[in-house]
Amino acid sequence: MILLLIWVTFISLQTTAQNNDVHYGDLSSKEKRWAMLHPRAAKKVKKIIPEVRTEVRLRISEGKIDSLIHGGQADAYRHALWMALTAKHIGDKKARKVGQMHEEGNKTYFYKSIKEDDSLQDSISCQMDLLNNDLGIAYGIGYKDKSDEEINELILNGILAGEFFMLFRNKQNEFLDCEGNIVVNKNRIADKRWYLPYCLVPTNNTSEIPTR
Repeated sequence: MILLLIWVTFISLQTTAQNNDVHYGDLSSKEKRWAMLHPRAAKKVKKIIPEVRTEVRLRISEGKIDSLIHGGQADAYRHALWMALTAKHIGDKKARKVGQMHEEGNKTYFYKSIKEDDSLQDSISCQMDLLNNDLGIAYGIGYKDKSDEEINELILNGILAGEFFMLFRNKQNEFLDCEGNIVVNKNRIADKRWYLPYCLVPTNNTSEIPTR
């Protein structure tokens, strides 16, 4: 009976991730094992995912953040809020483990040509996610006594203030390196590379010159 309950919890978590409009991607094998070993925490993560999805869509519709789910403010906001609420409700260690496993899964999927958010992941994108995860966790633990809604507003303000990270782009929405050169389209499967010279900039940087 207990094993059945754990399995149902895992299936529910996976289904939520797959049906998420701002895609968290399919669960990796490590995430599956974690969900089975931590059913109570997995249920809380399952509840947080649609809440984050709703908030991301709301902020995009309000024009508060950009609509760039891969590498933009929306991506940074999603990861930061996800980890902040996850850390608040299941603790910083478990939250960090969930985030790390997700990024490890993205690297595995890259080599299998499996996309997340309609894009292949890469080394700098994963670095961006991990940085935003850690910052989000700091918010979740530092403001643990505040409501989820208050933490949400703090994260949003942090995004607008440039406290988080996103990928550097030009006004044509092309990825740039830190010298302002266009980075080759990594979605060409025949020329895919894990390590790309992308550049991380603060989430309030709207210029074509990276902030050092």
